[in-house]
Amino acid sequence: MRKSVFDSKAEENLYKRLKSFWSRYVDVFPQLPPKNVFGYDAIKQLKFDEGAKDFLLQTNFDFVVCDTVTHAPLLVIEFDGLSGGFSREAEYFIKRPFDNDPYRELKMNTKLKACQYFNIPIIVVSYQEFTLLNESEQMINILDVIIAGAIEKGEHAKNYQKYVDMLTKAYEYGGQEGVDCVMVEIEMISEQANPIKKKIREITKKFPRWGTQFYFTRPDEEGNLNETFNLDLDIKTIDGVMYTKRLLSVNISIRQVGTFAHDPVFILNTIGEYCLVMKTKKTLGYNWQNWALARNKAEWVKY
Repeated sequence: MRKSVFDSKAEENLYKRLKSFWSRYVDVFPQLPPKNVFGYDAIKQLKFDEGAKDFLLQTNFDFVVCDTVTHAPLLVIEFDGLSGGFSREAEYFIKRPFDNDPYRELKMNTKLKACQYFNIPIIVVSYQEFTLLNESEQMINILDVIIAGAIEKGEHAKNYQKYVDMLTKAYEYGGQEGVDCVMVEIEMISEQANPIKKKIREITKKFPRWGTQFYFTRPDEEGNLNETFNLDLDIKTIDGVMYTKRLLSVNISIRQVGTFAHDPVFILNTIGEYCLVMKTKKTLGYNWQNWALARNKAEWVKY
């Protein structure tokens, strides 16, 4: 008799983390069959080969993150501790082949392609995405940011028609300029559903000063995304070169994990801003005198 629904202790620990950290926002179901997510008939009608369809009817998803009210699936999570793999869009990148499961790559890609077909985001993660980030003061991991993004996009989908109506009216009365203004408003509304972005805004509005940072980072030779996020104050130009006072910095590095709905660059930027916020809160706090002192001590560096 099988003792646990989980395939490993690590998978069980991941479930406990998901339940404890995210229970206020979503429902998380372990070991849910794809036929419960897509529907039996829908799987049978897929233009996949029969072996792939049989696999989908017999396998389970490790975790399915769902809306608490509608129970519509927001994100499928596959934990790949054995092979250390990950996914981006609908492609699986295996790190260590697993001899006891020679078809692991084929199975993962079948799940990924099925979710893509049914327009349900899916992510394959390993320990690297599950480990709490030191730079975040041990508060979040990479998977947390992906889940928060799924919540945001789920809320946007629920309000899709409302947003279409807002944009239509904006164009009627203000043309493209009106549409641009409403687009910003819609983005701000959607971000309020993202618990991590909401936390960032709650903290930063108490700081004496904060500027939005975003980097279109390119991957390095190993395919990782690396970026330094800085708290800069003041800018001056000397001989055509811009300088700034740099108070704090955090270095962030992640694999290019993501789904067709969650771009790795956006994930990196959310992580980077959150970690910089937490370091700023711990180091400088909300007292403007602490900021002024740090500003006076900081040296000018190239911007």
